Amino acid sequence: MLNLGMTEIFCFAVIALLVLGPDKLPEAARFVAKWYGKIKKFINNIQNEIDRELKLSEFREEMQKEIEKITELERRMQMQLDELKKTPSTAQKTADESSKSEAKSSNTYQPYTTPMTVPFRLQYHALLSTDAHSTFSSAPSDSELKIAV
Repeated sequence: MLNLGMTEIFCFAVIALLVLGPDKLPEAARFVAKWYGKIKKFINNIQNEIDRELKLSEFREEMQKEIEKITELERRMQMQLDELKKTPSTAQKTADESSKSEAKSSNTYQPYTTPMTVPFRLQYHALLSTDAHSTFSSAPSDSELKIAV
């Protein structure tokens, strides 16, 4: 804080000893140290308070930015909802038109929606010895992997 070196402190001590004398020097040193401690605490408290206020203001700015982002997202969502509310009426009209055209044409594509069953079993015959191979039957297993296509 004061950036005093050892030589400056020694010079102050010699001058204080000459001016105050050996009787009053300890009392003066205690007095100066006490006030130095109070001033240092006061300055530290002010610095901490300033730091706290700066952090609080930064926090407020961040909160304001987040509120603006949320407001923007809310506005976008409201616009999308409004578009969706308008869209079903036109989508329903196009669906009605397409159903009419499908009724007219008998050659429309109908996707196959029934799931297929594909047998799935792993062959371990090459890995097993001839003794172990005899314990396993070569009959198809009950476990199947069903794949919906």
